[in-house]
Amino acid sequence: MTSWILNHGDCLDPVSGLASLADRSVDHVICDPPYGERTHTNHRVGSTAKYRGISASPSRAKEIGFDPLTPEQMRGCAEQFARVANRWLIVFCEIEQASAWQSEIERVGLDYVRTGAWVKPGSTPQFSGDRPAVGFEAIVIAHRKGRKRWNGGGKHGMWTHPIVKPQTGERLHTTQKPLALMCELVDDFTDPGDLILDPFAGSGTTAIAALMLGRRFVGWERDANYHAIATRRINGDEAKPREEQPSLFGSIGGAR
Repeated sequence: MTSWILNHGDCLDPVSGLASLADRSVDHVICDPPYGERTHTNHRVGSTAKYRGISASPSRAKEIGFDPLTPEQMRGCAEQFARVANRWLIVFCEIEQASAWQSEIERVGLDYVRTGAWVKPGSTPQFSGDRPAVGFEAIVIAHRKGRKRWNGGGKHGMWTHPIVKPQTGERLHTTQKPLALMCELVDDFTDPGDLILDPFAGSGTTAIAALMLGRRFVGWERDANYHAIATRRINGDEAKPREEQPSLFGSIGGAR
């Protein structure tokens, strides 16, 4: 039985994207869409600086590798998320984008709950030394209107996990999230057997977390290289142990 589907294509394609899913056909959306123009154009210019006594001479930062999310794309995503999701919506974004996501979420009739944070030990310091470095990323949390339930009890909306460091060889995507972080979010917000949607699947970390914890997964990734990486990872040992789950086919409309 198939417990996951990863589509190769644009999630906002009007035929083969999220529009192909039936109304309220997934339980939750957990996603990490492209951030805004600020993040995508904020290069680090080469200069020598000291951070806690350590000299560093960073070169200009490499391109992230994909375009920032436009306001129109954010609007389209919010509309589709509100249509297909039964319960939680979890969206990573830069803190400067959080209010825009809140506005779109409320516009489409979902309940904005709050903005949480992924605190990132080991993240890049501010090499210029003239301002604080970014130490966390925002996580916008929303839900369909009505009664809410999660598995986190009274804990705070803050998740602390080290970044995936490129020098270890584990980073397969420029904005890859730690597997431990995604496992904690899946465990906090979803239940075994639930269907999780990630329309910006990247290297497949959310899918692996879902399958490891006995959830089902459907997603999209438009970059052929990342789609291949994610598929390989999902089919490999990272996604085990994987409990047998009901097939997705016939339950979510036209997902491929």
